[in-house]
Amino acid sequence: MKNQLFEEAKRSDTLSRELISNLLESMEYSSISFINWTIDVLKILRTRIERGDKITDAVSKIVYDKKSFQAFVKKNFSSYIFSQVFADPKKAEKVYFNLESCENGYNLIMASSSKEKTYKWISSLSERFSLVEMIATGVVHIKDNRKDTYMPFISEHGKYCRYDSASGKILEL
Repeated sequence: MKNQLFEEAKRSDTLSRELISNLLESMEYSSISFINWTIDVLKILRTRIERGDKITDAVSKIVYDKKSFQAFVKKNFSSYIFSQVFADPKKAEKVYFNLESCENGYNLIMASSSKEKTYKWISSLSERFSLVEMIATGVVHIKDNRKDTYMPFISEHGKYCRYDSASGKILEL
């Protein structure tokens, strides 16, 4: 379905109700895949309009030019999406994502703030190293405080580990 709508955005001179509805519906989701699809479609439409294609909105009957299309995106989409579609890449708004567990893996979900934590502190091993737990996965990592890098804590049996706060032990997964 999304591929059909993507092809429509690339070729059609009319933005169908279905395409507009899907674009607007994407604002109800925080998943990176929905956000990226929306940005890609809007960028294609922006490029076509900038090169002179006449694209008509099936709902409002507006034939978009650069200014009216920019106003449409600004009014109906988040500031992040607007900045990704129209801003100079160096000035585009930055957004952060959290990992959220789902069947067979993890989804990237837009964070409500850049302050949301990815790791939870467990203990300091030394001035240089700390043990931390990745909140989304529960896997223990060693943080190099000097380099600000993380690596998974691997047991002597080659297994990832999790922290059991009730017992205060690091357990193999």
